[in-house]
Amino acid sequence: MFRYLEECDRALVLGIGGGGDIFATIPTRNFLRRLGVEAYIGCVAWERFILDPKPGPRPLEELVNIEELSETVCIGGPDTVTEDGVKLQASYLSERLSEKVVLVDITKGVKKTAKGLDEALSKLGANLLIGVDGGGDILARGIEKNLRSPLCDSVMLASLYYMKNRNLIGVFAAGCDGELSLEEILSYLSEIASIGGYLGAYGMTEEDVEVLEKLIDGMVSEVSRIALLSFRGFKGSIGIREDLYKVETSVISTITFYLNTEKTYSLSPIAKAVSESRNIIEANMKLNKMGIRTEFDLELEAQRRRARSYRELFEDKYKNG
Repeated sequence: MFRYLEECDRALVLGIGGGGDIFATIPTRNFLRRLGVEAYIGCVAWERFILDPKPGPRPLEELVNIEELSETVCIGGPDTVTEDGVKLQASYLSERLSEKVVLVDITKGVKKTAKGLDEALSKLGANLLIGVDGGGDILARGIEKNLRSPLCDSVMLASLYYMKNRNLIGVFAAGCDGELSLEEILSYLSEIASIGGYLGAYGMTEEDVEVLEKLIDGMVSEVSRIALLSFRGFKGSIGIREDLYKVETSVISTITFYLNTEKTYSLSPIAKAVSESRNIIEANMKLNKMGIRTEFDLELEAQRRRARSYRELFEDKYKNG
């Protein structure tokens, strides 16, 4: 990990699993700043359907009050919203931190996302990108029974793989998104470590917790909320997504594991599957052909059913127990 930080004075810490993952960047951001590294934070412009009823990620063309850095990356602030008035979680965080945030458009395909990120780093004067995934489903292989949101992660993993600038992956609060179990994540981490891809880990401090508690107040970031509970000593089962799913949490949920991007990508069938996709629709179809249902599919169903909550969307499942 420290080898990556040699001669690095400015970095971008990017939540790569969707809008809520911007909160998962905070411990890494604070860690870098303690080492004297200036750190920007950001995320993919894609909110859950309970926050944004329009299915799929948002292109830059649908964002208002932004400063474009490239075709697929921009800077946003407290007043950044979608053209139809949806305020992003990143915008709320920007308001609370009094800092600008970076937003990434993944609608235009993997190669354009990678190119846009490289251009953005150049304009920001940064020479390192750390992509942080809250929960750890970026490690998924596509066969996990509870996998529900592999599309954003796989597109971003492939995009980071194709970047020219140095980058690495962070996995924060392993298993706390209810998709991969802790056992699955630890197994995958060990497999990555066996091929030289494990770079180290960082555990949250009291200072990180105090900052994160203020930032997530009133937000819907369940992963970060669970990590905070774990820091205070909670261990056991917690319900998420309106208590539809259960996750097991412990002090391990306070850790960010850092991984080599190339090694992580080499073990990801789903990231490889979307690597040549030219837009988000094509990427989604690639995963569908593998028999994988994605968060985009879920959001399209939510739109069709006019559902604005997980309880409404999975009404049949609730009725059947």
